[in-house]
Amino acid sequence: MSEKIGFYICHCGINIAHRVRCAEVAEFISTMPMVAVSRDYLFMCSDPGQDLIEKDIKDHGLTRVVVASCSPRMHENTFRKVVARAGLNPFRAFHHVCVREHVSWVHTDNNEATSKAKMLSQAGVERVVQQRDLYPGRFKVNPATLVVGGGIAGMQASLDVASAGYQVYLVEKAPTIGGHMLQYDKTFPTLDCAACIGTPKMVSTGQNPNITLMTHSEVEEVSGFIGNFDVKVKRHARYVDVDKCTGCGDCQTHCPISYNPYFEKGAAKIEIEEEREACAAAIIERNQGERGSLLPILIDLNMTLGWLPPEVLRYVSNQLQVPLAEILRVATFYNFFSLVPRGRHTVKVCLGTGCFVSGGKKILSHLERKLGVIAGETTKDMRYSLEVVRCLGCCALAPVVGINDDVYQVDDLDKLPKIMAGYE
Repeated sequence: MSEKIGFYICHCGINIAHRVRCAEVAEFISTMPMVAVSRDYLFMCSDPGQDLIEKDIKDHGLTRVVVASCSPRMHENTFRKVVARAGLNPFRAFHHVCVREHVSWVHTDNNEATSKAKMLSQAGVERVVQQRDLYPGRFKVNPATLVVGGGIAGMQASLDVASAGYQVYLVEKAPTIGGHMLQYDKTFPTLDCAACIGTPKMVSTGQNPNITLMTHSEVEEVSGFIGNFDVKVKRHARYVDVDKCTGCGDCQTHCPISYNPYFEKGAAKIEIEEEREACAAAIIERNQGERGSLLPILIDLNMTLGWLPPEVLRYVSNQLQVPLAEILRVATFYNFFSLVPRGRHTVKVCLGTGCFVSGGKKILSHLERKLGVIAGETTKDMRYSLEVVRCLGCCALAPVVGINDDVYQVDDLDKLPKIMAGYE
């Protein structure tokens, strides 16, 4: 049937009218086909403005309405209700055009603003006749939550949702929850062991009645919409009846397949300098045949390079087929090793009982001021690294300072400059 369109542009006080010549836009739209009414009004969202639209729909038999005003977010529902009160389908019969945020507020030239308002309004009129009836529907909402991934973040998210009283389905592709975090030794910033943090959450997750664990499983398909999603999960065969499992471990002993999880497996190629790679390769070859070769390899590398660069540790992990977490566990346990570059000379301040009571703390504070670093750091010129140790084996000489392999009695702070000058 023939359409009758009503067009209305709002002045919004001066918010729109100070840049857009609203009467000119209304006159322009009035020349378009099927437009029966075209008006400009001071405040279209006001009660009189709404009554004007409703009255025109009834008096002129309007079948479609276009309002050019501020953002749809503010007043699209306002005008849809007006159209609905007049007996029209609000989704089919109404279209909103934004000429405040998209036009008047972003232009400084009145001619450009008016021209753009005409263009957007014309597009709105041409669009509204293409709209069809829509009817709101009601659906039951399923409040259950799907969490994909059973690492530390997935476990915490599941526990948070479950504590609110909602059902959670936790899907993890590995045979157990915990994630990569459990493969680390210490965690930042407290240096707590990863297992100390992760294990209690694993137990809480497994015992929570609102959490359904689906390990050794993967999400294959997600369909539906918010509140009514349908998820297809593939559960891989375990070859063990989980309902009868007691955790005795006999199945692992007799299993013909051996699998050692390796954190770096499938990682990108290790980028390492040729000189460091050659050095590491030679040290590994020299020590690899010995029992417990990891520790001597790390000692040789630390003495040769002055520290243990990350790429070198990854190279050792790859060559020895030892998880990187195991290597870091050793490297972070002994004070001898350094995971950051060290200076040419290592200054060690003893804070053992004898040195501490004899003034070791004053020596440390003096060196920190003079070098401009704190214990554990290296000077910018890479000359000195400052460290704190608990004993240098020279309690009778307390207080003492060690520089590289040398030990000095420092019973007077004035001795330090002369001692330090000998190490360029």
